Amino acid sequence: MIQISKPESNEYHYFFAGYVSQVENNDVLEMVKSQKGEFIEFIQAIPDDRYNYAYAEGKWTIKQLLRHIIDAERMFGYRAMSIARGEKAKLPGFDDHLYVRMADDSKNSIEEMLKEFEVLREGHIQMICNFTSQATERMGNANGTDVSVRAIIYIIAGHVAHHKQIITERYLEYV
Repeated sequence: MIQISKPESNEYHYFFAGYVSQVENNDVLEMVKSQKGEFIEFIQAIPDDRYNYAYAEGKWTIKQLLRHIIDAERMFGYRAMSIARGEKAKLPGFDDHLYVRMADDSKNSIEEMLKEFEVLREGHIQMICNFTSQATERMGNANGTDVSVRAIIYIIAGHVAHHKQIITERYLEYV
């Protein structure tokens, strides 16, 4: 199994520094793996009546936030795979607010959405485990910014950790 060292600050846009800093003990692959089950259990433990709760006007509901996490996970994974494979084209950004607004999850249960997250994360785990050390160090461009594959892997883990913390602090404070 490969070791993925922590990226240098010049390997990602400063916006993502908070996500990168969420990775504990520099064992990002272990964190990505453990998050799969831990995050699902965390969401399943939320009372059903909270899934459509937003803590303030204009903020996403927990269900919408889960959609955002899934969409971002998919985009980050695509970027990691593309850059690891040597893609030279600049990869586009995405408007996360538009993506959430355009998603119609009214027919989807939390269980279905969590299954989507689980399958997506498992695919990313398999992909990351098959990267070579050289692939994780490759640089590319996404959303107009240079980024390394290993930075994206840290962002994948840190993004979920960040939003789990947000849900705990802002959505579940009175539960």
